[in-house]
Amino acid sequence: MKRILLALVLCFSLAAIAADDARYKNLGNKIQCSCGCKEILLQCNHLGCQSSDGMIRELRDAVVTYKNDEDVLNWFRRSYGTTVVVSPATHGFELTIWVVPPVLVSVAFLLLFFLIRHWRQRALPVTRTGLDPQLDELRARARKETEL
Repeated sequence: MKRILLALVLCFSLAAIAADDARYKNLGNKIQCSCGCKEILLQCNHLGCQSSDGMIRELRDAVVTYKNDEDVLNWFRRSYGTTVVVSPATHGFELTIWVVPPVLVSVAFLLLFFLIRHWRQRALPVTRTGLDPQLDELRARARKETEL
């Protein structure tokens, strides 16, 4: 009975460790190394980088401490500045980074649509037949004489 209980505890702890490891890798790819290399924290390959080792330790501690990914990212924003987190937040001022580009693209397509529509309407020939029969006769005579 003790072995079964021990095996269950071991399985659950391994599952928790695997979940924390996946979270760690996911969050590590959203954070930038603060050494100035502009590389992702888990991919910083500078020989003797003084920042990445400490930040990786802090990331492991934060993954254990905070249960929410956004809390971990906010901790790094507070500690290292907002630019250390590569992916912008989905609230506050950083929400504009998610909203403004699609809105601008949509507005540009609408303007382009109306501009092309306007050009096509201007390019259509305007016929004035049926307004004055005498003018129609003169137009026909001018076409005949100029062979158009």
